[in-house]
Order: sequence, then structure tokens, then C-alpha cells
Amino acid sequence: MSFDNIIGQDIAIRSLKNIISQDQIRGSYLFLGPNGVGKRSVSIEFAKAINCELKDKDACDRCSSCKRIDSMNYPDVFELYPEGASRSIKIDRIREVIYQASLKPYEGRKRVLIINNAEMTTEEAQNALLKLLEEPPENHIFILTVSNISGLLETVISRCKILKFYPLSQIRIHEFLQKDRKFDEVEAILFSHMAMGSLGEAINFKKKGMLLQREEALNDFFLRKTAILRENVLSKGVSEDVEDSLYMLLYWYRDLLVAKFTQEQEQFLNIDKFEQILSYSSRFSTEKLQKDLLNIMDTIGYIRGNINPKISLFNLAVSLKNN
Repeated sequence: MSFDNIIGQDIAIRSLKNIISQDQIRGSYLFLGPNGVGKRSVSIEFAKAINCELKDKDACDRCSSCKRIDSMNYPDVFELYPEGASRSIKIDRIREVIYQASLKPYEGRKRVLIINNAEMTTEEAQNALLKLLEEPPENHIFILTVSNISGLLETVISRCKILKFYPLSQIRIHEFLQKDRKFDEVEAILFSHMAMGSLGEAINFKKKGMLLQREEALNDFFLRKTAILRENVLSKGVSEDVEDSLYMLLYWYRDLLVAKFTQEQEQFLNIDKFEQILSYSSRFSTEKLQKDLLNIMDTIGYIRGNINPKISLFNLAVSLKNN
């Protein structure tokens, strides 16, 4: 797809088109915005537009370069992601980036090196990257996609041109899910609310079976809080999707807290359980719900850090059970 097929992000795309048309394609770029709003997609389209054989300010999607970049089978586009249990980008991978930057373009006009979720790069690795970001080799472009800028060193941020990406409206996500992904009306309404402006998250909710995960999380931690305390539950181990389940729980408690301040249905994420949320919310104090939200967020952090997941879940269940 070309820039024109990206949902939203008109401001960032306009800036990139101007950069291309004015032949100012140089340096390092930081694409900043929430997960799932199109940062990686725009990075790929930028790489295609730069190297498109028709040399327009957008990708043609027909030439050999555009097609091979789409399939990530192009020698002058290099991508990097966090990896491993720590979900980080360590210095060994940044050394690979440094090596890639030492190579001249094989066939494209410019080599494009994309570091996705760059805030997950270790401090040592970020420091190793500084010189490249400040003075990229000729015909090399660096793109860092970032959701949480606090994870980056100021010295890294200062060396990049920042383009901001914004959450999409619930209506735009709803329309896309129905028209382009053929979600039924009920799914499109629910997932577009739960996504909180992230089209990628809305799509993943169905792909990952998040509604089932939500029901299991609510059963274990909300409706039957004592279930998670039993040894047979803890002995199952911690599944790979436990973080997703905790986010479902977080959204639930978020809605319970929102119900303390408004009963406007459009403000809720779990819109299919609106009446239940209003009923349950009245049973808790605002202070209790605020504390529970913080405990869930802390537990997500522990799970990400692989800090004894079973004990983390046990402690969460105890804290939610206590009044």
C-alpha cells in the first residue's frame, strides 16, 4: 500500500511527502506515538517511496523495489525488533546495525534502517548508536519507532527529527474493521472501543481471542478471586499470553473507576458489559479501585521483567481480594 492507504496520521505523512519532494531525505527520524497506530507501516511506506523506481513522492506499489520492500526481501531496508525474554535490543544487535550502516546501497537510492520499539534498546546500546544517529553515512536513513519516549536517552532524542503519531478515532477504527477486515457489527463496536485509538490492537483483539482471555481473567481475579490462590491454578504455570490477560483486567478496573465519574456509555472500553460495570462499580470505593489499578500495572511490569511471575500473580490476587 502507499501513504494514501494508511489510516490516519495525515500530519506525519504530509511531512514525509514534503521531505521527499524537496529532496531533503537525510538524517535520523523518530516516529513517536502509541502502539498500533501505524508507525511501522509508515516507516515501510517511507522506505518504499524513497526507493520507488518511479521516483515519485509516494510508493507506486507496482515496481520491483516496492514489491520487494513490502515482502521485506530488499537488500537496502533493514529492520530490528526487541527480542528474547527481556524484550530488549542489546548492544550486539546495535553492532549489527552499525555494520549495516557501513555498507553502501546495493541497488536503492538510500538504505533505510528501522529500529522498532527503540525505547527497548539498552542504555549501552543507545550510547553505541549515538554517532550514527548524529552523522548517518551518506545515503543512509535511520528510523526509530517509539511508544514511550522516556525509555530513550536525551542524547538519542536530540539527534533525531521527531514526527508524532496520534491515536485514531473510535469511529475510524470501527469503519475499518467492518469494511476492510469484515468484522461483524458487534465485534467492530466492541474492539474499536477497547483499542483506545490503536488500530493494530483492535485487529489483535480478535486474532488473539482476547474476549476469552478477558473472561478467564475476570473469573480468576474478579468474580472468583480465590481461584487463583489454589495450588492447582498456580501449578499451571504462566502462559505467554498472561500479559494480554492482565491488560484485559486493567481495562475492566479502568471502566469500574470511570463509572465513578460518568455513566456516558461511549467513555467505556468494555462497552458490551456496560450495565454490569455500573453495578459492580458501586460496590467499591474510588480509593480501592485506584489502588487496584496501580497493583495491576505493577504486576504487568513484574511479568515483563520476568520477576517470579507466579508469585506476582498470587500477590495480585491477594491485593484485589482485600477490601
